[in-house]
Amino acid sequence: MELLALLTLAIVALLLYLGTRRKPFTPPAVSPITDRTLDAFEAAPSLWVNGAERGFFLVLLQSLPRGYHLHGKVRLEDIIRVKRNVPEKARWTLRGRVKSRHVDYLITDSTGRSVLAIELDGASHDPKNPSEADRVKTALFAATNIPLRRVRVGEDFHLIAATIATELNRS
Repeated sequence: MELLALLTLAIVALLLYLGTRRKPFTPPAVSPITDRTLDAFEAAPSLWVNGAERGFFLVLLQSLPRGYHLHGKVRLEDIIRVKRNVPEKARWTLRGRVKSRHVDYLITDSTGRSVLAIELDGASHDPKNPSEADRVKTALFAATNIPLRRVRVGEDFHLIAATIATELNRS
């Protein structure tokens, strides 16, 4: 009877060990790039798609309190990640929800911690009937406890930037 209990315990321990062992990470293969392919690329004339994006960036930049940093067009994958305890196959699938998206502006503190994400919403964004992309982005920020503020083009950028600066000074 004791032998059976020891054998069962050994089998359970072995199964637990095998179940927790991780395979080493193998990144996806990347094919070589040719000169012909490289000829299809060029530098974008500006990071900003339009004057409103550039204008709001400059107003925000001038308003930020010392110790905060403003970044533009930050990939969500750089600020929101899939939890490390999610199995690798599921992690790659979930990564697809953030890898090709960005936030218009990100304010970080001096440690690099995300303090506030800002989306500048133009005419194509309907706050009463948001697109699925807007709903996903809003949900991702809520789930990760990173504040997301949506600003409409046409709002008073100076007033919004001053409000943000006041809030940052209080925190």
